[in-house]
Amino acid sequence: MRIVWALLAAGLGMAAVPASAADIAAGQARAEVCQACHGAQGVSENPAIPSLAGQRDKFLQWQLVFFRSGRRANEIMGPMAADLSDEDVRNLGAYFASLPAGKPPVPDVDPALRQAGQSLAEKHRCAACHTDNFGGNQAAPAIARQNRDYLVKALADYRSGARPSVGVAAMTEAASGLSDSDIAALAHFLAAYE
Repeated sequence: MRIVWALLAAGLGMAAVPASAADIAAGQARAEVCQACHGAQGVSENPAIPSLAGQRDKFLQWQLVFFRSGRRANEIMGPMAADLSDEDVRNLGAYFASLPAGKPPVPDVDPALRQAGQSLAEKHRCAACHTDNFGGNQAAPAIARQNRDYLVKALADYRSGARPSVGVAAMTEAASGLSDSDIAALAHFLAAYE
């Protein structure tokens, strides 16, 4: 029994040791290849591709790990992440999180659709995880001013279970009851969020 307690204590002690600090400069160097899709300084001009600038470090790390392991399937990101070390993942997360949040072009705003999206965000308590300004927190991403087409795809993928949720499957559960029109309204509201 003493051996079990000793092993448990050693394991807990190791868990308390912080991972090595991220190297933002190394992340920036590693991120050069990311610019082709995610844009210069992490601001995507392609509506189907997310901007990474100013995104939450932990969220980015989780997504890279999901891509690397194949848990989140993507024909482009899977191979890109396959060779990333844990250090690369930490450095990339820290680099993109250090950049000022990008402001991709805001689509034409439909006031009725925006209001419907705002009502849905309140009804589904999106701010509980993503914060009152939808700027994200910890592993919950910043979703304000994200590309609308990307938000539509992300919500649809969560709804179908094609995209894994971090932690306790909060997004899979939150998106499960959304209709296509709900998703369109939420994405419209968030993409134009001020």
